[in-house]
Amino acid sequence: MTSQAFPIAALVLAHDADPSRSLALAALVATARDLGAAPVVVAAPPAIELPATVRVARTRESSSRIGAIRLGMAQLANTSARVVLLWPHDAPTASLVELLSMVDAAKRAPEVIVAFVGAPLDASPVLIPRDAWLELVTVGENGLDALAARRRVERVAR
Repeated sequence: MTSQAFPIAALVLAHDADPSRSLALAALVATARDLGAAPVVVAAPPAIELPATVRVARTRESSSRIGAIRLGMAQLANTSARVVLLWPHDAPTASLVELLSMVDAAKRAPEVIVAFVGAPLDASPVLIPRDAWLELVTVGENGLDALAARRRVERVAR
């Protein structure tokens, strides 16, 4: 679990998930909580059942990724989080140890985007620093690569 001296939030992007993913989403939420993320927000359509301990941003069935990001990020506006973990529900599995290595990198360089080596930014867990959140919800329409073109990206090994 991370220290409260470096508060993080998590946004699980499940806007295109179907109800069969409910258990997998609950596992992602549990891992995000184990990481120390608070709050944990899940952007998902109404048919998805989610744990009661999670904040929910309800999307439409055919919602876009940027729409889910915008709805989820709105839930984080009044938090003390210094970074947000964007975690697509269909991303390759990431262990708690791997995610902790991302958090450690973010602590060392709090102004950078942190991602895994060789992983596409839009399809894997990514840490976004707070001072990039406004850019995320505005330039993010063009994917996280548009945001990365404006900021440094630090890659950590899996």
